[in-house]
Amino acid sequence: MENKTINLVNKIVTYSIVFFGVLFTIWVMNDDNPAEMSYEQQKQWAIIEAKDKGLDQTMTAVELNAHLSQRTTEIAESKEQTLWTDVSVLINFSMFIIYLAIALVVGAFGYLAYRDPNKAKRILLSIGIFIVFMVIVYFISAGESGSDMKLASTAINSTIILISIALLGWIGGSVVKYIK
Repeated sequence: MENKTINLVNKIVTYSIVFFGVLFTIWVMNDDNPAEMSYEQQKQWAIIEAKDKGLDQTMTAVELNAHLSQRTTEIAESKEQTLWTDVSVLINFSMFIIYLAIALVVGAFGYLAYRDPNKAKRILLSIGIFIVFMVIVYFISAGESGSDMKLASTAINSTIILISIALLGWIGGSVVKYIK
């Protein structure tokens, strides 16, 4: 393939991933989170529903209280289920992106190994260094081994380190260009 075609495909894939990532993230962030609603707020919601249906006129106080308690629990469960459904869409999208990235890297590496074996060896060495970096970050991150907290801490730490390296490279490249 020509470099222009490869660059165009890279841009389309990158912008599509960013677009859908931002879209799904906004979708999840705009969802009502039941953890943000207090029990009193959930109960108020149930009371308003009961008044709209006229249950306060047809039920005794004991029946109405039991209905409100049950409905408050249902509201919390419903909102939590909705949140987890939305979050699972975001998680599935992230997993798809990871698998796609792995497939693209393996495919690109195979193509490069066919075209330029020496360059492929250097890239393989770079990937090895990155894997060692990730293992080191995993072991220095807080949390119990294998736990979600450990994985989250690893993700945050590696993101901070990689962004810092990218910023240093960007600033350093600009400084070197300015000096020359």
